Amino acid sequence: MKLTMATNIYLSLGGNLGNTLEIFKNVYPILEKKIGPILQFSSIYQTKAWGNTQQADFLNQVLELRTDLEPQALLLELLSIESDFGRIRKQQWEARMLDLDILFYGQQVIQESNLQVPHPFLAQRKFVLIPLVEIAPDWTHPILKKSIQNLVQKCPDVSEVRKLDL
Repeated sequence: MKLTMATNIYLSLGGNLGNTLEIFKNVYPILEKKIGPILQFSSIYQTKAWGNTQQADFLNQVLELRTDLEPQALLLELLSIESDFGRIRKQQWEARMLDLDILFYGQQVIQESNLQVPHPFLAQRKFVLIPLVEIAPDWTHPILKKSIQNLVQKCPDVSEVRKLDL
């Protein structure tokens, strides 16, 4: 269950149901207890919904954490936390209270039926790249071999990503 060495990971947080700012604030201590210490927080950004656009705007944020959990154990903890915050998975791109995605697990590449890391759509989504570039501009994508800064510049997504003034 545990690795011998801690690994730096990047997670994205998203949500568009309920008081998302309050949900994010409440999930931080749970992430620290169950996953590991939060090393960095990006700002929080507001974006239009992706995929199913007929729903409320999303708030998004990226965190860097340090964890001793192996990738599958990390995934199970994140799914459990989402569930504890009222997430029920019915269909793709639906409104949700809390969405927790693993963006990077160190420099590992994981291709399993229930887990793909780096996140497979990361390079196409400004709502992930913009908060990520704020805290890890020089991080190199282990498959694409490009920095986050470079991925933002080349991102085909033209949606507006607005930083909240908190």
